Amino acid sequence: MTRNSFIQISKLTNLKGRIDYITNPKRQENLYAVYDTADEKFWSELGKCNRLEFKKSGSSGKCIESRELIIALPEPFCNMDKKKVLKDFTELFKKSYGVNCIAAMHHNKTKTNLHIHLIFSEREELKKSLEKVATRNMFYDENGKHVRTKKEILDVDGKVRKGCSIIKKGEVYEYTRFSKKKAEFKARSFLKGVKTLYTDHINSFLQDKDKLQVFSNRDIYLSTKKIGKNNPKAEQIRKNNNTRMKWNGIVDEALFYDVPRKHIRTIKEEKILKTVRKFGKMETKTVRGLNKNKSTMESSSVGIIAEVFEKAVRLACDCLKGLIKIFKNAIGPKAPMFVKEYEQYARNVDRLVENNRNLNKTHMTIKELEEKIERKEYRLLGGRKKLKEEIVQLKKQEKNAKNLEKRLLKDLNGENVDDVLSKFNRTRMEMDAYERLVDRAEDAKEMLDEDVKEYMNEIKIIGKKIEKSKKLDDEMNFYR
Repeated sequence: MTRNSFIQISKLTNLKGRIDYITNPKRQENLYAVYDTADEKFWSELGKCNRLEFKKSGSSGKCIESRELIIALPEPFCNMDKKKVLKDFTELFKKSYGVNCIAAMHHNKTKTNLHIHLIFSEREELKKSLEKVATRNMFYDENGKHVRTKKEILDVDGKVRKGCSIIKKGEVYEYTRFSKKKAEFKARSFLKGVKTLYTDHINSFLQDKDKLQVFSNRDIYLSTKKIGKNNPKAEQIRKNNNTRMKWNGIVDEALFYDVPRKHIRTIKEEKILKTVRKFGKMETKTVRGLNKNKSTMESSSVGIIAEVFEKAVRLACDCLKGLIKIFKNAIGPKAPMFVKEYEQYARNVDRLVENNRNLNKTHMTIKELEEKIERKEYRLLGGRKKLKEEIVQLKKQEKNAKNLEKRLLKDLNGENVDDVLSKFNRTRMEMDAYERLVDRAEDAKEMLDEDVKEYMNEIKIIGKKIEKSKKLDDEMNFYR
């Protein structure tokens, strides 16, 4: 099955600390290489610039000083020159987006995940920089507009209004070494573009069988979420990931049996996405309408949505298993052995049985003739000499038959005739059953398109019934 690439983006509120974390050998057990397109002063000043701009804006929350990509590399990269690979990947970003980067290549503790941490500036470096220092206190209103006096940013109680800010005398209020933040890095399309860029670049190093693809939410799989260190929702995310992996496992099985992707996508849409969307809308409307214990109810809603999602995935898995069964029935069974091989096997068994029958017959004839000689009944049979000659010829036939039996037993991998017959009877029963299954598969194959069409129509009908049903509302009454 084709594997998806893993490329994740995150915001950095402590640029200097994060750079030290990814590049410090004392903090990384398996640090292979570090590559920087700028110098240490650049990153210090970038952080300073972002903090100044953030303060001037009067925004609440935390200042975003930079952003970071984590790029997972498939196994073949373990055997490549890691310094060259890191430089190549970092320069690709700088060339594509025109900003400086600093990157490091690591393995995790168990050495199962080789990856690159790539921190990039959201601002371009200008050719000429300028730093402006406040000669007096400077005041900015909620919109970041410079006002003349402090009075203009005070409320009725004489306190600085929320969103307003003050830059004190002697502080830098404008730093123009960098451009404004590039809007493209905040756009939702950026991550999709960078995923495509790096997935294609990774694939250029790989053979066809190892190539990756960019995961799409419109595809048949469900994405899993990375669990960060000390994440308070780790257990909840882990449980959700397990649910998603169950669905993905059934999808892999469906693709193995040649179930068309469009049918898998339909089941995902009808059984999972529509159900979760409906609950999500109801939960959003309800939570916003609450006046008391909002945080408690929001926490409860997370649990409810998770439970709904788990039930929806379980139902979707059952539906997909039903579709897989239809396709499996139309696939011819695997024969216990090749037909020509079986025919040769059967002929050798027939030869062994026939030879054994002749061997027993010859043995009995020899015994009878020896008894006649012993009773002196040879006068009427041509004399004693003639009987002895006959016995000699029969013993030659007996010897040849025994030699043939040994060869056949060796070819048939049997200890004796009874052992061979026992094995052959079991194989014959298996082949008979195989032929019956082949006939059944042929019938199922003829009806495949019709059966699949009927099955998928039933899924869509049930999906529409669920949409119209009040059962969903009844389950949520306690939540309203």
